[in-house]
Amino acid sequence: MRKVFLKNLGLIAVIIAAPISGQNEPARLVMSETGPYSIVETSEWRQYTNKTYAGQVRHTVKASIMPKPADQNAKNALLYQGNFFVFEDTIKSGQKTAQAVDAIVPVSFQINENGSIKIDNDQGFPTLRGFPTFPSQQVMPGAKWRAPGARAVDPLNSGQPAVIPFTADYEYKGKEIYKGILVHRIDATYSTQYQNTPTSPQDFTRVQGSHKVFILIRVDDGLPLLINDSLDETYSWADGTTRQFKGFTLTFGARIVPMDRVEVINSLGNTLKIEKLPDPKVNPPPIPAPAAPPPPAPVPRPAPPPRVVEPLGPALDPVTVILSEADDQPLRDKNTINTAGLQDIDMATVPEGIRLTIKDIRFAPDSADFLPTEKTRLDLLAEALKQIPDRSFLVEGHTAATGRPAGEMELSIERAKRMVDELANRGIGPERFIYKGWGGTKPIGDNATNPGRAQNRRVEITILE
Repeated sequence: MRKVFLKNLGLIAVIIAAPISGQNEPARLVMSETGPYSIVETSEWRQYTNKTYAGQVRHTVKASIMPKPADQNAKNALLYQGNFFVFEDTIKSGQKTAQAVDAIVPVSFQINENGSIKIDNDQGFPTLRGFPTFPSQQVMPGAKWRAPGARAVDPLNSGQPAVIPFTADYEYKGKEIYKGILVHRIDATYSTQYQNTPTSPQDFTRVQGSHKVFILIRVDDGLPLLINDSLDETYSWADGTTRQFKGFTLTFGARIVPMDRVEVINSLGNTLKIEKLPDPKVNPPPIPAPAAPPPPAPVPRPAPPPRVVEPLGPALDPVTVILSEADDQPLRDKNTINTAGLQDIDMATVPEGIRLTIKDIRFAPDSADFLPTEKTRLDLLAEALKQIPDRSFLVEGHTAATGRPAGEMELSIERAKRMVDELANRGIGPERFIYKGWGGTKPIGDNATNPGRAQNRRVEITILE
């Protein structure tokens, strides 16, 4: 028996490898349906600019991936969709805190039988494509193979990744036990020797480096449980600038136990006194944000004052709180059930989970401060969410667009964070929350009207599936 300790980012993964019955028998490495699963990718790299140490790069990506309905045109392929949540500099010395999301990237992709991947509307996630790739024939411990792959890179966090190809060399090491799970162990290496093309969204001219990887694949269905990539990679620019990254990336995969929607809907309905509950099987597709209205005909107007705050009532700034995926849907659609109760709360089901619409939440104008009249509803909301164990919540802040994008973005982040703080202060673990602000970039109403701006001033909370 041997033990391998990986101590990175304050995390310790212990791999206990013992003789496995049938370890020397032929094995076939294939992908099969995994059901919902999660990915957590953590990276810590040392950065050198022109060979001078420039600090640590810390990066975390979390994703919830759900199977999509079968497609007759994608035979022998697995179809998935979900969201990737990107965090920068999120290491908190082990403290349990809510994390600010830097980007939310929706994904839709298919995984072929040999492990290769096809991504719709590629925005850089998943980062690895066609890696790992499995041979079509059965393998014995010691078997080796070579296969192409690709990796999305964005060394300056420009938001426009380039996809660079590589060829990986694999060796099958046999079966092991990882955290009580029978897994295949595969070692891999690959080099990056890539000259950039004029059509690339990135402006670096060349990247070169090396990667040494070990991979643990669940025997049951081929889900990668752990990929440990030790890398040393250098990017070069036309002006002679170089940036070198040395360190590791750990990618963890795990099953997600599907939410019992009937139980959650009934629990929320009882606590929030909702009289009519939605059908838990209703899964409407996301509805895109409405197109901006055409500009009105020019009319001579006096110059506006430098800054106008337009309250919707005496000293009130109504904000709608939606417990939902950020799908930019109108506040009411065919799957939203209006409630006649005193709490004025709607409930709906969406593909990502359960959505509550808590209407007309009150903040002080241009502030993240709740008005005292909201205490009762915040108490009730916390009581309801406490009854949903083992789920994470995404909190997103939105504002109306009034011509001050920087201020709107800051205010939306502050309101999302304040909602997290209020719920955490009422006994929900802060580590269960992630949050992001969108400013006025995701309107669901017409910013040219008071009712439209009222719709756009909102905070959204998603009970993540």
